Amino acid sequence: MMKEQITEIFDIINDTEDFIKGGWRKEHEKITLKEKCVMPIGKVSTDSIEKLVSEINCCELCELCQRRNNPVPGAGALNPSVMFIGEGPGAEEDRTGIPFVGAAGQYLDKWLSAIHLDREKDCYIGNIIKCRPPGNRDPYPDEIAACKPFLIRQLTLLKPKMIITLGRFAAQFICNSQDGIGRLRGRVHYYEGIPVVPTYHPSAVLRNPEYRKPVWDDLKQARELLDDIESGR
Repeated sequence: MMKEQITEIFDIINDTEDFIKGGWRKEHEKITLKEKCVMPIGKVSTDSIEKLVSEINCCELCELCQRRNNPVPGAGALNPSVMFIGEGPGAEEDRTGIPFVGAAGQYLDKWLSAIHLDREKDCYIGNIIKCRPPGNRDPYPDEIAACKPFLIRQLTLLKPKMIITLGRFAAQFICNSQDGIGRLRGRVHYYEGIPVVPTYHPSAVLRNPEYRKPVWDDLKQARELLDDIESGR
């Protein structure tokens, strides 16, 4: 009962935020599930990013599907040097269906530029969960469990040379640890043989400028490690 009441409160906050940003969406502007749920033409028995995106667009495995405007499967290069993994979509991401396009995403773009990475050419950017939690609350365990197979398939299909996790939830999930981000960052972990560099979430750094130095240290470590990987050292 308490969980339902909390969800209703977040729903009200969510609707209010959406109204402030863009007004109520007109009925003809809404994209129906049928319109989004289109399987790619071709051999659908063979897994692919296109097939995975279609499945995410159709997903109704948890309650988040009821409030979303758009799922946010992920975006970027299909043979990425680095896959960035955050927690979940925010208001702008829910509106556009594109990951990290709000204030945190603009800040992330500066991080990429600082270590000579391009969002479209070098990176794939996604999240642990694919739909926005009401009011940007923390994802519930059942929501993470529902999206877990999608993320695992993304990693299998994309085969990034490196993973950089953004924030506590992503770091704990990929590193299979309950330690906080402060303990997980600063060293290299591995996921199925892929090096993992955890760091703080851009939104956390925007709120707490004291995280800038640790993040820069993490980014430099990631760049040096990626250089070694790409040079075969």
